[in-house]
Amino acid sequence: MISDNEKFNMQVEPNSAFLNELKSKLPEFFDREGNFDLDKFKGQLKEHNINELSDGYQLNFIGKDYARRQAGEVPSTVIVPDEKQNKGEGKDSNNLFFTGDNLEVLRHLQNNYQNKIDVIYIDPPYNTGSDGFVYPDSFEYSDDRLKDMFGLDDDQVDRLKSIQGKSSHSAWLTFMYPRLVLAKKLLSNKGVIFISIDENEHANLVEISNSIFGESNYIGCISRATGTTTGQDANKLGSSLDYVICFAKSNAFSMGGLPLDSSDLKRFSEVDDKGRYSILQLRKTGNADRKDERPKMFYPITAPDGTKVYPFGPSGYLSRWRVSKSTFSNLLNDNMIVWKKEITKFSMLVNMLQANGFHMLNIMLKEEQSSLLIYLII
Repeated sequence: MISDNEKFNMQVEPNSAFLNELKSKLPEFFDREGNFDLDKFKGQLKEHNINELSDGYQLNFIGKDYARRQAGEVPSTVIVPDEKQNKGEGKDSNNLFFTGDNLEVLRHLQNNYQNKIDVIYIDPPYNTGSDGFVYPDSFEYSDDRLKDMFGLDDDQVDRLKSIQGKSSHSAWLTFMYPRLVLAKKLLSNKGVIFISIDENEHANLVEISNSIFGESNYIGCISRATGTTTGQDANKLGSSLDYVICFAKSNAFSMGGLPLDSSDLKRFSEVDDKGRYSILQLRKTGNADRKDERPKMFYPITAPDGTKVYPFGPSGYLSRWRVSKSTFSNLLNDNMIVWKKEITKFSMLVNMLQANGFHMLNIMLKEEQSSLLIYLII
């Protein structure tokens, strides 16, 4: 007997997940039958002077449509509680621990945790060629069904099925795509995802994540020293690093900082309504501090008493400011400029180093924030 979920999965198209998300955001472009009104959407683009691009940069790989379809499927399995664990070591635990196919687990989690998870960490296979990764899907559909679902010919079906049991880039991307799409759905609007990887699939991970999360939500890449060096025996540069890629769900994500220690508190001794800050002289000092090296950074600034202030070096030579004229205007508007009067003239300082918390290379949320965390080893 076929379950309702299995019947649903039989009707899923490669773009089903995308259309469902689009419908939740832009329901006005869908008719009663749930069909997307492309002409109406195009009309809105033209009305707002947005140019349509017939071609654009994107990442394509064998199995992409199949992976997109998987992202739209619902779970076809049931969750069975581990009574022994629940009555034993996990009796008083507030955590959930799932054992099984991680793609199915991500589908199950959608029911209760969609848009609720603040932090996800994924440790996927690196696809090094020696880590045991192969594409695990057995393509349970017949060749005719695959042709019908994706509009493929015989050669294209053969290409799709060629990634089965392989560790190619296409196989790895087909494996990762639906898992990242489902992980994104779990994240709250302020949520963030961290993904470990090494150089073998680093570029592909960034590109596929850009396509799913959006380039504007790329937070950065953390480099981690592994303590071991690889690749020196293959006529290559040796590598002793792996990486953690970080993407936010939306621009609602806010990165906190590490608390200041005692030496930091001494350095950032000034306080205003924005918090602690350190004062930095606006005139450039040290190397490349002369007007002829950056002439556009030599300009007059009006002091509080109306006099014009220019950047002059200690011996009277023409120096330059640290920032451009437009940047200075922004700092002034943001109340980031501090003036100090010395005898008969004004000198200008800028509190450019706000320090309510340091933004470090390794990302850390503010201590007072409570976060719901998912840790996935896939």
